[in-house]
Amino acid sequence: MKLAICDDEKVIRKYIADCVREVSEDIEIELFRNADEVVSPEFDADILFLDIQMPGTDGMKAASMLRDNEKIRNADFNELSAQSRTGSPTQRCRGRNGKKTVIVFVTALEELVFNAFEVAAFRYIVKPFEKEKLIDVIKKSIDQAEEQQRQCGYVFRNDMGRKDDHNVINIKSGGVNTSVVLSEVAFAEIYDRMIVLHMKDGDTLEYYGRISELEKIAGQSFFRIHRAYLINLKYIKSYDSKHVEITGIDIPVARGKYQSLVKAYLSFQTRREGLWWTEL
Repeated sequence: MKLAICDDEKVIRKYIADCVREVSEDIEIELFRNADEVVSPEFDADILFLDIQMPGTDGMKAASMLRDNEKIRNADFNELSAQSRTGSPTQRCRGRNGKKTVIVFVTALEELVFNAFEVAAFRYIVKPFEKEKLIDVIKKSIDQAEEQQRQCGYVFRNDMGRKDDHNVINIKSGGVNTSVVLSEVAFAEIYDRMIVLHMKDGDTLEYYGRISELEKIAGQSFFRIHRAYLINLKYIKSYDSKHVEITGIDIPVARGKYQSLVKAYLSFQTRREGLWWTEL
């Protein structure tokens, strides 16, 4: 397994590397002074500790480039394909050049991480580090990378492969008993003592119930963004600190819920990315 550390401060690179060696002496460690060294076709780390604030290309932009594979699209496709066919299983798994790398953001300003879900980052850690927290993040990132390696080579054929997507509720809407697959619910709202389910196709279903009870059974794919709204995280199109857009509708973010929303979405994206990782 290879772990990369990209930070413009030498002391930070060394400190993280020393902590990694405390966790495991078997991990290959590669150090980078700036993000421009990371966004290249040769980058193949399983885990990347990435500073957000750096001269030149910042960490968030670098992560976005890795996820989009901009550099790979400009590289020699045949050469990369040959490498993916002939390399070891581990090399083939990480051979997506950053697209599935487990990214941990490093930052001195916590508010900078709230775009992290857009690049499917796994965790973030704030400077100055508490050693116990850093060690814990290192261990969890290794666990995540190992899980992705185990899944390499498998395709989950559709969203129904996830536990949450099996959840079904039975409601009485308009006098008719109806079974609703929760994965098809974009969001739910409470209105005049009724729950309104807004489905992904634009249809709505209404029934008498408590949104708190729905929240309990909805699973980890859902988040209570507001007293009156429960959203399905996989249908988020855009967001800011005041609104989330789902199926073309702006839904208000309650005061104090924004950071929790970002963390919940980050966790959701990590689970989703892991399930869908495959070697083509």
